[in-house]
Amino acid sequence: MDKPFLYDQDFYGWTQQQAKALEQRLVMELDWQHLQEEIQALGRQEYRELVSRLSVLVGHLLKWEYQPEQRSRSWFLTIREQRRAIHRHLRQNPSLKSRIEEALLDGFEAGVDLALRETNLPLRTFPEHCPYLFDDAIADNFLCDTRQDWEG
Repeated sequence: MDKPFLYDQDFYGWTQQQAKALEQRLVMELDWQHLQEEIQALGRQEYRELVSRLSVLVGHLLKWEYQPEQRSRSWFLTIREQRRAIHRHLRQNPSLKSRIEEALLDGFEAGVDLALRETNLPLRTFPEHCPYLFDDAIADNFLCDTRQDWEG
């Protein structure tokens, strides 16, 4: 089957065919254009994962800071989980460290939206720009100390 046709009509089949061609080093069987596009897409996906985790973390840090009377075990555990996931993601993808500041900025807007959805606070409550440095936000003892058990 024609490689570009297979890519458009049966993506899974295309991936299997390409994996087999790579394994057997059948250079002429490789769909170079689509392979390049898919590899670049994988890199973008890893960046989006970092931004997504930061969005949730920042949103919960904002809730924690700006609505302290509503703090809960759930918020605490979400902050703990996102910090751990971000550390793990950066260990697995160290090159993403070069994009940390950009990712934090990208995640901040979605974090504000999350905080707005989950609180009754008006938009003007929250800062216009991210008030957290990356290293602070992911530190276990920053704002919400996740080094120890939840004590509500």
